[in-house]
Amino acid sequence: MKTAAGAMMVRGRSCRPGLAPAARPVFRPRGPTWRPGGDGAMLATDIGFENLGSWLQVLQRIVEHSANMVVITDRDQRIRWVNRAYSAVTGWPLDEVQGKRASEFLHGPLTSQRATAQLKTALSGGRAVSGVELVNYRRDGQAYTVLLNIEPIHDGHGNVAAFFSIQTDISERKRLELANASLQRHLDAAQKLARLGRVEYDHESARTRWSHEVFELLDRAPDEAPHDFAELMEAVPPERREGLRHKLAQSLRTGEAFDEEFPLLSAQGQRRWVRCRGIPDFTGEGYRLPATWTVQDVTVYYELLEERQRTNETLNRVVGERTRQLEEANRTLTDFSHAISHDLKKPIRHMVSFAEILQSMLDAGDLEQARLYGEKVRAAGRHLQTLVEALLRFSRLGRHAVDKQPLALRQTIEPLVAEALATHPGRRIEFSGLDSLPVVMADPVLIHEVWVNLIDNAVKYSAQRDPARIAFGCREEAAGWDVWIQDNGRGFDPSQHERILQMFGRACEDPEIAGDGIGLALTQQIVDSHGGRLWGASAPGEGATFHVWLPKPAAP
Repeated sequence: MKTAAGAMMVRGRSCRPGLAPAARPVFRPRGPTWRPGGDGAMLATDIGFENLGSWLQVLQRIVEHSANMVVITDRDQRIRWVNRAYSAVTGWPLDEVQGKRASEFLHGPLTSQRATAQLKTALSGGRAVSGVELVNYRRDGQAYTVLLNIEPIHDGHGNVAAFFSIQTDISERKRLELANASLQRHLDAAQKLARLGRVEYDHESARTRWSHEVFELLDRAPDEAPHDFAELMEAVPPERREGLRHKLAQSLRTGEAFDEEFPLLSAQGQRRWVRCRGIPDFTGEGYRLPATWTVQDVTVYYELLEERQRTNETLNRVVGERTRQLEEANRTLTDFSHAISHDLKKPIRHMVSFAEILQSMLDAGDLEQARLYGEKVRAAGRHLQTLVEALLRFSRLGRHAVDKQPLALRQTIEPLVAEALATHPGRRIEFSGLDSLPVVMADPVLIHEVWVNLIDNAVKYSAQRDPARIAFGCREEAAGWDVWIQDNGRGFDPSQHERILQMFGRACEDPEIAGDGIGLALTQQIVDSHGGRLWGASAPGEGATFHVWLPKPAAP
């Protein structure tokens, strides 16, 4: 595959999760040109590694709020860039680690020399690394365990130019695993050291007795009175007695050992677990009750089992949450790649094409045409700037804390309606339903952004209607409020519903309708952050209705 001199090729799973070669991530914020290669790799034409900083500034805004650490190194594994999560976990800011290898400040006594040697071998060979666990040290000296996934970035000649790494702090998971192993060791020790009580029956004298340990199990003071196995069964919870009697009858019928674990209720109401064993005596004609029963206190065993189960449940929750966070980070990176591939490359391509035509016009001395194409270059540049700013606005939303408070939607929406009317003085636009809007619990800043986007969409997509009619409505439900905005515009195909709620998804590609495809994705994220739902209903040519459902405060 031919590439320009100095081209870079990004390979690996993180760059192509199920995309066809034509849909590979492409981006050029300032300077380098990114385009898909024929084998599905990503090429950066006329780029050196030093220019990566320009697009990393944009990528940083997307990933810096992720719970996972993201690291970019050069081919010698010297750090060029890290996100905020990396600094938060390690305690090392970007400016203090740039140009250093991780081994210079993260490794310590517990860091596996074998694992680091294997990592070095793999990376030196330009191979990806996946699922490697390593003990590192924070700046304050505290050890933590990290899960490493590293992908090489190759240039157009197949040489390694850099490495891209996603790292996850799994210290909590490892702590729980160690706790689980410790519980297992305690469980083994408890089985060996457990006390054994006895219930003895002398068939010749018909005398019975309990050992001291059995009295302790039942919180009773030892005495010399006769106590037999039947009396022990009286301490068994009623719901378990019938099953044990059946097991005992079966043992006396077959001669097989009676070996059962069951709970006892002590005189103090304490629930204790015991393992009771006995071998029936053979009389020559049949079997009779064992002369000796062993009664082993296995309460600690059952308590450890329950604690182990709780630990496993906690571990599963932690792993599930970490998995969810990783999936969310991967979805964010996928959205970013989609934006780069499908939207940012278009104005870049236009700028390059117009610049080439401009050069030919200048060479021919046609200044009038040169000025025309110069303006086209500026227009494409402005469009690119708009897309980048929208992308950054979308990423910043993830760091805004939701401050819910009582909010009268009418007071929020009325100024936006007035602004829409003032912006389009030559159009007839009729708004209705403002009086019906409720008071909801929401963040004023974020909800303002929701209705800016929804009103803007309604006005844009009803531009061909005279008059354009835009109505607000609401319905109170037990758990929340359903508030909607309805227009009589061009509508959209219901099959496009999911796409238009995604970043850079649009209901139509009509160039006369301005927009960057960010608004509904931004609205979706805001509504989700409130614990609500956003959905639309429409048909082509029949207008559209968008619903915003917001929950009511939970009852105290």
